Amino acid sequence: MKTTNLLWTLAAVAIGAFAGTKPMNVVVITTDQQRADAVGAWGNDHMITPNMDRLVREGISFKRAYVCGSTCISSRAAFYTGQFAHNTGCYGFQEWAHNRSWVEDIRDAGYYTAAMGKVHHYPATAMMGYDERLYTENFPDLRKSYDDYANYLKAEGQPSPCQILTQGGDWMNKHASNAFPLEEKYHVDQFVGRMATRWIQDYAREEPFFLHIGFQGPHDPYDPPQRFLDLYADREVPLPHFDAGGLAARPPQYARFMEACRNPLMFELPPHYGVWAVDLRGMDDDAFRRMRKHYYAKITGIDYQVGKILDMLEQKGLMDNTLIIFTSDHGDNLGDHELIYKWLMTEQSVHVPMVVRLPGGARAGAIDDGLFSQIDVGPTVLTALGLEVPQRLDGSSNWKRITENDRSEVPERVYCEDNYLTMVRTPDRKLIYYAGQPEEEYFNMAKDPWEEQNLANHPDCKTELLELKAEMLEWITVSRYLGSLPHINQVSGKRDKWPANHPEDPYVLSCSPKTPEYRAECERLQQAARKP
Repeated sequence: MKTTNLLWTLAAVAIGAFAGTKPMNVVVITTDQQRADAVGAWGNDHMITPNMDRLVREGISFKRAYVCGSTCISSRAAFYTGQFAHNTGCYGFQEWAHNRSWVEDIRDAGYYTAAMGKVHHYPATAMMGYDERLYTENFPDLRKSYDDYANYLKAEGQPSPCQILTQGGDWMNKHASNAFPLEEKYHVDQFVGRMATRWIQDYAREEPFFLHIGFQGPHDPYDPPQRFLDLYADREVPLPHFDAGGLAARPPQYARFMEACRNPLMFELPPHYGVWAVDLRGMDDDAFRRMRKHYYAKITGIDYQVGKILDMLEQKGLMDNTLIIFTSDHGDNLGDHELIYKWLMTEQSVHVPMVVRLPGGARAGAIDDGLFSQIDVGPTVLTALGLEVPQRLDGSSNWKRITENDRSEVPERVYCEDNYLTMVRTPDRKLIYYAGQPEEEYFNMAKDPWEEQNLANHPDCKTELLELKAEMLEWITVSRYLGSLPHINQVSGKRDKWPANHPEDPYVLSCSPKTPEYRAECERLQQAARKP
């Protein structure tokens, strides 16, 4: 049940420097499968993204942001529950809607919450803390009634675009790429953008709002409307980077994944029609250019709708009291490393765009090169709204980092979990641990940004690798104890015995301290404990 308006009035006071006398609204815009080098203003001249570039000019760019899952559902589960996969149980395509999300904490504080577009959870009909939902998914299922995008196509007498794309008999030769086969207005990203813009235009409630806008693209199929594809006709685009050792120098999971991607057997099965199937073998430079241009053009189509959303926020006078977060749920290899899509934890898969625009455009154009984890988005938004951060959340607030450039909130390492893979990323090192598997990967990212030299068995790296594994064990043990409680879906999620995240808590003492004050208090308590 919602509380009175007093709560969000108090929240407005807490963030008054940014929202003035009005409560702060929040808009989270997510794309699906957009890699970090697909924003023009970040030095990527092959991209046409004028509205994402606007966000970069008016916001803070987090150039080293990482997801917490390398596939769509695992990443989104971690993002909106604020918990890693080892606490939610969502390592891939598992259900996660039964977990409490931090959106529910915002709703319970008196905010009106809405989601326009892709949230990507199961069961699909769950509300996930939203008062209002516009449901869309990757591939429209015209046999169901809960998919709003599918219902739109049906109402307009349109077929599944995925069926049209894949049933021509030559889809494998097009490498998951073709122009959208229907009128532009029927494209899922154009539909989501229009509906989000209309939602903002029509919003007239007294409560402040939290709005999630989830675009489907540039997730495959790479099917931009033709006019966006035309913009790339004569444009130079980067070709994929092939590793010196090829797939044979990688753990066997890499080759196995690409083998699975070549399976076209689902082409005849609705509603998906196998649009994910692709075979990179034998592709020449022109074929890779074609595929990449379709992917980039799909991002440009999304960018067009992002511009409409920003214009409507401005038209409604909301830019001075609205926090805007733009990011993606994971990236896409696009042929790099001889890989497609995501799944495996290459930088192209787990490193994503992240831009935060403060109300009124404070700190406009700032660049933050420290690590940023999406697990911290929930605690950061809650702090921005003046709300308590529940102990059940694995992340911590980066609000002072965003507003004041407080470097004490920059994490020393970030984590990603998916299936049996766990990634630990420090500023210059990267461990990919394969649970129960004979191989693992360890890279010096400062010297080897393309991850071609696996140092897992290098004798000079034995000690530092063991230290990183020990830190990973400590992280997962503490997180598991704090997060996976029998009553974790309660509002606070607090344990019975110890105060939340208090220095006296022995399970938190061993965590890496972030501030000198915290370290000093820990040392004082440890010394006191040693006295007879």
